[in-house]
Amino acid sequence: MDRESGQDPFAGLKSGGEEYSVYDAHYERVGKVDDVFLDERDAVSYIGVEMGIFGTNSTLVPAEIVRVNDRRRLIEVAAEAETIKHAPHFGNEETVSPELEDRVRTYFGLEPLLPPSDPYPSDDPGRFGPDDRVDTEPGERMEAQNRLTGEGEQAAAPQPGERIPEDRWDRETREGGVTIHRRRI
Repeated sequence: MDRESGQDPFAGLKSGGEEYSVYDAHYERVGKVDDVFLDERDAVSYIGVEMGIFGTNSTLVPAEIVRVNDRRRLIEVAAEAETIKHAPHFGNEETVSPELEDRVRTYFGLEPLLPPSDPYPSDDPGRFGPDDRVDTEPGERMEAQNRLTGEGEQAAAPQPGERIPEDRWDRETREGGVTIHRRRI
């Protein structure tokens, strides 16, 4: 529904959509309306766009990114021609599945309708894996540190300004002419 007039902005498209031409954001013609897909509330969800010389390629365009001009019988898509042409295609006999809807919506930069099956894919660099630096039980990390240093008790951390005895240095390295001392705790 159009908020200002209270009318359905897709009313003309629903009744005679096959007569509408489809243009990109720069008013370059990309095809014509092949079909109009309605949801369970009889609202337009997708526009089927037929492209190519013989109309052999069809794609879906979400209704959220289109503007209908009934007077000129055209649809303006808020995307470039190449983007529309490379959108996920579908066959004339193919049904619009939730998976296809998600592919189309994601392709055009919209939120998918289905929740992700795994919100954090295993190849996600932000996903946290096991971290041996974190105690799973109190004192677990301290016990591991004692095994590494061979000490019965962990040495106390030095106070600010306190000199670290040389026997507690692990190694020294030179970085940019500065000697860096690394120490065991």
